[in-house]
Amino acid sequence: MLLLVMLLLGPHGADPHPAIKAALSSKGLQYGVNTATSWLQEKAKVTELPEISGNVDIGIGSVDYDLNGITVARLDMAQPDVAFQQGSGVRVDVTGVSVAVTGQWHTSFSIIRDSGSFDAALFDVGVSSVLLLGSDSQGRPSIQIDTCDSQIGDIQISFHGGASFIFQPFVDHFKGQIKGKIVDQICPSLNEGIGSLEAFLAAMNVSYHVDPSLFLDVPLTNAPLVQDSEVEFDLKGVFYSEADPLEPPFPSQEFPMARPADRMLAMAASEFCLNSYAYACLRAGLLQTLITDSMIPDMSPIRLNTSSFGALIPQLPKIFPNMLMELQVYAGEAPTVSLQPSVFALSLTAGIKASAVLPNSTLAPLFTLKLATGFSGKLSLSDAKLTGVLQLDNSSLAVDSSEIGPFQTQSLESVLNSALKIYVVPKMNGILNDGIPLPGLRGVSLQNPVLQIQQGFLAVVSDIIVGTELHPHTSPVGGREL
Repeated sequence: MLLLVMLLLGPHGADPHPAIKAALSSKGLQYGVNTATSWLQEKAKVTELPEISGNVDIGIGSVDYDLNGITVARLDMAQPDVAFQQGSGVRVDVTGVSVAVTGQWHTSFSIIRDSGSFDAALFDVGVSSVLLLGSDSQGRPSIQIDTCDSQIGDIQISFHGGASFIFQPFVDHFKGQIKGKIVDQICPSLNEGIGSLEAFLAAMNVSYHVDPSLFLDVPLTNAPLVQDSEVEFDLKGVFYSEADPLEPPFPSQEFPMARPADRMLAMAASEFCLNSYAYACLRAGLLQTLITDSMIPDMSPIRLNTSSFGALIPQLPKIFPNMLMELQVYAGEAPTVSLQPSVFALSLTAGIKASAVLPNSTLAPLFTLKLATGFSGKLSLSDAKLTGVLQLDNSSLAVDSSEIGPFQTQSLESVLNSALKIYVVPKMNGILNDGIPLPGLRGVSLQNPVLQIQQGFLAVVSDIIVGTELHPHTSPVGGREL
């Protein structure tokens, strides 16, 4: 049942087709930039800016000046204008920014040195930049500045303290020099910030453990695909067993990406991704369990002992009278998921090895059965949880081997079929009714998500909300949060 739940959810060799895709729309890009702008306005208030130094000729000599301890007192800026630039990345235009700063001034003229404080206001600050999106050799996303231009419309400076009353009248003569030095710092500062982001991206994990036995490999299979209205990220999206990380023995298939349309984000996973999870579970030895009589519901008319099974297999209690039994249930092959418009199907084939518990507590093998089942159902989203309903479509039972001689399976098949319908399916539907939380990004919540099941893949399209705990320099996240 654990396998069924996980299947409903959803260097190693490379597969030719990505199994997971994600797309960010222009709406999502604008929201992300707006969020970053709000963060920047708060961050600017506690950031000390680089010092500015130079000299100016005041007619009777040259005055050396140094402006340091510069902090932002106020930052007023409209939301940046951002757009995807097809084939390359993102264009960002910031205009009409006004900044008020304070700091300390120091001057030296011959042997005379002086100091004090200053206030400055910068008007009509603008930056235009193109950011290139790519991927490195390990499949991590990368970002770098392609072009950057900056300008400042005007600057006003007021000096206080010391002999500021002497050189304040000369401000108009050297404020252009100060403005030029500030302009020269804007793009390098932006490049430094992008460099920090690039270092963060370069340290990102491209594999995540979903539990101690399994991990998901999600490097980019190619550079982000930038279109006019969105950017698409293609990820490998293959699950592996930690102990036995073999490639799935079945091919992946190309699938179309669900378009975000009027939403910010779309995420999609193919049948191949889900089936690689099933195969990884098989390789990790997770698809097996031991069933004893204590696990059988009290209401069951059939107990797990030879006397009770005598009604189904007459010779069993004659050979092994009044003995408890154990059933070792295991998957002989990986289950398979099939996705079709609005519905999904799941096929499970299991072996059931029955043993009698002898008086000395050793086991005597009885028989091995082969059980094949088919389920189908519908899925939906409610409160960012995966919900749905499941039904049993078919099941069949056959004797694979027997140590107690031949026997008919019709009665046993009927009992197992009833157990599936009465106990297993309702249990699974109870889990689906409660809902399975979708995996997500730390600090990011889905807003009004919609689930789509199409031929060969399932997708979620949604708007997003970024929480206040999300910061650009968060450490790489492991586990289920990506």
